[in-house]
Amino acid sequence: MSEIDAGLVDEFGMRPVRTSWGGGWVILFALVAPINLLMSLDRQAMTLSAPRIQAEFGFSLVQISIIIASVLWTYALLQIPAGALVNRYGPRKCLFIGCLAWSVATILTPMGSSFASFLLIRLAMGVGQSPDWSSSIVTINNWFQPRRRARANAVLLGFLYLGSVIGGPMLTQMTAHYSWKLGFYVFGVGGVIWSCLWSIFMRDRPATEEPTVEDVKPEADRVPMKRFLRSRQFWFIGVHYMCLLTIQSFFLTLMPFYLMDHRHLQFTSMGWLYSLPWAFLYVSVFLSGMIADAVLRRTGSVWKARTPMGMIGTFCCGTLLLVGDHVQNVTGMIVIFGLALGCSGLSQISIWTSVQDLTSGQAGIVAGWTTFWGNAASGVAPIVMVYIVRMTGSWSMALLLPFIAGMIGAICCSGTHPERPIEGT
Repeated sequence: MSEIDAGLVDEFGMRPVRTSWGGGWVILFALVAPINLLMSLDRQAMTLSAPRIQAEFGFSLVQISIIIASVLWTYALLQIPAGALVNRYGPRKCLFIGCLAWSVATILTPMGSSFASFLLIRLAMGVGQSPDWSSSIVTINNWFQPRRRARANAVLLGFLYLGSVIGGPMLTQMTAHYSWKLGFYVFGVGGVIWSCLWSIFMRDRPATEEPTVEDVKPEADRVPMKRFLRSRQFWFIGVHYMCLLTIQSFFLTLMPFYLMDHRHLQFTSMGWLYSLPWAFLYVSVFLSGMIADAVLRRTGSVWKARTPMGMIGTFCCGTLLLVGDHVQNVTGMIVIFGLALGCSGLSQISIWTSVQDLTSGQAGIVAGWTTFWGNAASGVAPIVMVYIVRMTGSWSMALLLPFIAGMIGAICCSGTHPERPIEGT
């Protein structure tokens, strides 16, 4: 079923676009969301197996942190080229190749036997995963109108974080009863299968959608990169995401070590407690998506639907993480950590809907730029925090870094005006 959303012309100054609403949700739930769930599980396999791998191979805390974080180095460095490739060749081709490559790297991970071999495999995995987010954001941009994108982004983010919710108990139980290697084989084979399904059934845009001016515009007429680089909004959204993922990197990379080394929890108990804050985030992104779309419908203001949520979410996320560390009761700590990560859901919806709003035809470039900054932070911040712990002996000192990042991120978000596309600035 297709329709013309003529109301968009009056509210946003945009021409009507023909889209297939039912088809968009099918593509999202059947293809885009599951492939991101698999990517999340592949990453969780290393994070949650890390204590066992560290013990088996005698790696130091710094070495195992580098192994975990290194996937984000190549992932971050390739975000802008990957976004350009997605704009040029489409998400169908780019994500098929990427998913197949990172799934093979996942299968190869248990074959590592040294620090160098694990590092090399993880760097290769980051190369494969680099087209994922730009492909996903461009797909939503192509299949959904602005007033429905927040909910579509919420579904995408929900499946991404579902990997952290179910990965904790699933992988710790696999490891405890069988081997830390099993999860890599299961998820890697699943990714190979899903990459084939993606190639067969995915389409870059609805078949009923008529070619737009942007689609037929020659590459030479597209907005040059220097125009983006001169835009303050382009920098603000990148630095905002960098700050947000600095905070989230604690949960993604270091929380298992924090729970076992600092809070003295057992390995199997750690898996369940690790997943609980991600459950808060899982719920939060869905609620945030519905709230953002409701605000947009009621006010007609893109700024009101995006920016305040991002400011509040980023500031509260960093602040509550620091507060939770000072709570001695483990249950209270996990609840506050959950609220902290839940607040980041507000920011995630704000950022990714703003990415789509800030450009009329080059969402891949803006998505790649934003993802570059965020994942560069994720690849560096955990190592910095580990060094702070090593030098000071205090996790509280290390968690000052996410707290400061939360304040800076909120300030950067205040300078983002998604109602003003970069092409027009």
